[in-house]
Amino acid sequence: MRILYRLTGAAVLLLTSTSAFAQQAPVQTAPDASENPAGHAEIMVTGIRKSLADSLAVKRDSAQVVDAISAEDVGKFPDKNIGEALQRVTGVQITRSGGEGSAITIRGADPSLNRVEINGQSALSTSIAAAAGNGSNRAVDFRDLPAEFVSRLEVLKSATPDMTEGGLGGTVRIITRRPFDSKDGYLAGSAQGIYNELADKVDPKFALIGSKLFAHDTIGVLLSGTYENRTIRYDQARTTGWRQVETTQPATPAAQNCLSGRNQARCVDLDGSGFGDFYPDIPRYITATEPTKRYALNGILEWRPNDNFRAYVEGTYTRSDTTSDDQYLQLSTTQSVANGGIDPTGVVIQDETAQTVTFVNGSKAGSGPSVNYRSVIGTLNRRTFNGILGAEWTTGKFRFSARGTYAASRVLNDEVDVTASVSGKDALPWITIDYDNPQHGPQIILPIDTTTTEGINTLSVEARPRLNRQHEAGGKFDAEYRPDGNGFLTSLKSGIELNQLVSSSRFQNAVYTLNGITGQTTLTRSGVTGTQVLATTTPAAQLATIQDLLNTYGGMGDGSFFKSGDLGFSGIDRWWNLGSSLANAVGIPDPYTSISPLDTYRVKESTVAGYVQSAFKADLGFDLTGVVGARLVHTSTVSTGSQSTDGVITPARYTGAYTVLLPSLNLRAEVIPRKLVVRATASDVLARPAPSQMAPNVKLDSVGLTGSRGNPGLKPYRAWQYDLGLEYYISRTNYVSITGFRKDIKSFIDTASHEEEIDGQVYTIKMPINGTQHVTIQGFEAGAQLGLDFLPGLLGNLGVTANYTFNTDSGYEGKDYFTGASLPFPGVSRNSYNASVFYDDGHFAIRGSYNWRSRYLINAVDRGNNPSFGEAFGQFDASASYIINPHVSVFLEGVNLTDSTRIENANSVYRRNVIETYGRRIYFGVRAKL
Repeated sequence: MRILYRLTGAAVLLLTSTSAFAQQAPVQTAPDASENPAGHAEIMVTGIRKSLADSLAVKRDSAQVVDAISAEDVGKFPDKNIGEALQRVTGVQITRSGGEGSAITIRGADPSLNRVEINGQSALSTSIAAAAGNGSNRAVDFRDLPAEFVSRLEVLKSATPDMTEGGLGGTVRIITRRPFDSKDGYLAGSAQGIYNELADKVDPKFALIGSKLFAHDTIGVLLSGTYENRTIRYDQARTTGWRQVETTQPATPAAQNCLSGRNQARCVDLDGSGFGDFYPDIPRYITATEPTKRYALNGILEWRPNDNFRAYVEGTYTRSDTTSDDQYLQLSTTQSVANGGIDPTGVVIQDETAQTVTFVNGSKAGSGPSVNYRSVIGTLNRRTFNGILGAEWTTGKFRFSARGTYAASRVLNDEVDVTASVSGKDALPWITIDYDNPQHGPQIILPIDTTTTEGINTLSVEARPRLNRQHEAGGKFDAEYRPDGNGFLTSLKSGIELNQLVSSSRFQNAVYTLNGITGQTTLTRSGVTGTQVLATTTPAAQLATIQDLLNTYGGMGDGSFFKSGDLGFSGIDRWWNLGSSLANAVGIPDPYTSISPLDTYRVKESTVAGYVQSAFKADLGFDLTGVVGARLVHTSTVSTGSQSTDGVITPARYTGAYTVLLPSLNLRAEVIPRKLVVRATASDVLARPAPSQMAPNVKLDSVGLTGSRGNPGLKPYRAWQYDLGLEYYISRTNYVSITGFRKDIKSFIDTASHEEEIDGQVYTIKMPINGTQHVTIQGFEAGAQLGLDFLPGLLGNLGVTANYTFNTDSGYEGKDYFTGASLPFPGVSRNSYNASVFYDDGHFAIRGSYNWRSRYLINAVDRGNNPSFGEAFGQFDASASYIINPHVSVFLEGVNLTDSTRIENANSVYRRNVIETYGRRIYFGVRAKL
């Protein structure tokens, strides 16, 4: 069967109809004679098959182990950001935030251990949290990167020396559209509506792209932009942690505690097993409504006066502005039995875990259980910029390239927490949490009416902004020599690269509190010792003020909790909501007069790298090609922050340096020309610690007596990784492959716990260290792609794609804190797969895809010292499009059509931490091209 790659006008429109931007046809590729036997009719490959063929060509011809997705694939899948598109790649699993694809793991490697590039330049992280969360790290958030900008995505799983180091799991290359992709100018765009099932609202999204050549086709300009106004909505039934409970007041030193010292004799053990029972710590319901506006711009100016020279300047800018309105119904359950404690008559224990428990309030004020109506409001603003100025010049046998780069990210979580509490024996004699249901979700049962302000006796407003900044400036120069003839050496390449990354995080905090129990109004600031009493009145007068504020500025929410997904029970679905009007009426305190010094830091990282590599080709009865060489990297760091000694805060500054040599070898044997390819690779790779891990900052949990600090002396992750693969290309669109891989991780960054006394209190402190353990991740990937054009009639328009990844690990020394049982390597799902079916007849196209991954470890030591796991999860998405005429097409797409529920647990299905629903999303709209 002859397969001719020609993209006609209708096919160009189909490409437009299945990507939010139109892309002009690439230069036609002549058919290979081996795949075009004489006597067979020519068949034009268009639409989905064309995109699959383009991606397959990248995979087949690459010197490395790589998987690619073309622009058509990105458009055909209902994937609205790059992270969601990458979940279709073999060996890639996705992490979701509010139902959106936000981060990826590659072959089990944490998102922060992967490198992400935009046209070869570093993409920086915009991850952030508030006081209890992390500062800056290296995990790239894909939510703000629109799929519409993409010409091609590549996931490189083996390294060559000319690649910038940093991808221990792999390197994601985002390759945007460029003006010289086509000689014909065009203007294309799309308008669509986005329906969110939970928000029950339709939001708009627009995209526009234009490209044109000038000055006798020597200057090219491409401009593109997207705008999106989305109402992100999701619900969570969350239990913050599972903790053992002290039979008496906590003792010091911590080694004598049930809470942190594993002293089971001091733990509540109602089933008499000899092991303390686990009880829920801060069960809560969350209804999150987060309207988000996203803007993205991309521009490229390129000059090509002849075939041997090009110069370019380009930039990508993203902006995301979220206004939070997250409403919590939250219980405080942490206490000792000495103050009321647990009612033993109603407790049901499964797997050492309380499935039904009632906490009762004792006589000691302020230390028993409480109910909190909490509102997390404010804004979350993310900004990124990537700019490149570069040139390439070919003269004779030499090719030179140079580029200067600048990348920056800024994210401000300007969070305000408004909390109204019911506490004390009179207002709240007891609370019950019942997990004894099919989903083991926290059914909250209370003696008060949550739809009123009954019993509320404390009101507070807390401002706690965190600002993270990163910027990286760099330069790179490469020189390549390509000899003539058919000799063994086909290329000799070397270069030098310099980069400097500066990462900082600043946290500030201030709290106003109206206390109806003491009658006081107080102000507490971070970085300031003690609490300032602003006013004192009678408790009755303060209670009257609190109730008046709540009834005037609070009210019921407009939506039911968990109206989609599977929570496992029917219970409280609405509660009294707080919000910005109430916060403004109470007064939002100014947090900016002081900082939290133990949670504020700056890390500067400077690198100099040089490399040499050669490419070769040998005729051994078959073509053997390869790339071999090494990269030498020197890194120096300066970490600044603060430290506390006996309550005295002092500045801290640390320096570090290391030099590493990273050799690599990539072999490719074309055993049957254009058909059977065998690959073997070996490469030494690294991934640097997160800036927050290197900062001398400290975070403390005064309730759980736990904390964490950074380690400025950390060295990077190091790993030798190996691949052995077999790829059989049935045709230009169809293939099967299997690849075995092994990753030997050394210089491992792990978390160690130790007891530390800070300001007179003993805490269990977690700290990152370079462990001596040797972790091995190994497994295999299998993939297949098949167009069923051999079937009769309409069935010939069908096709299937599928991939499967098996992972196993050994050598990881992480243990369950309580049982000592071995834990798997974080992020590793033993099994994962993606399966898709498509139909495309040149006018009508439809595609469905199911993505699934098995259980995986999130954190070896979470709140309460239990590990946290993500449970097995699968999701089905689908899309359809129809070409009305050569200029206009329409589409309909659905995300999470199975209404799947995302679940996390603390190493037992009886200890579920998170049950999340985000419902279905439906996209519909029109695309056009001029």
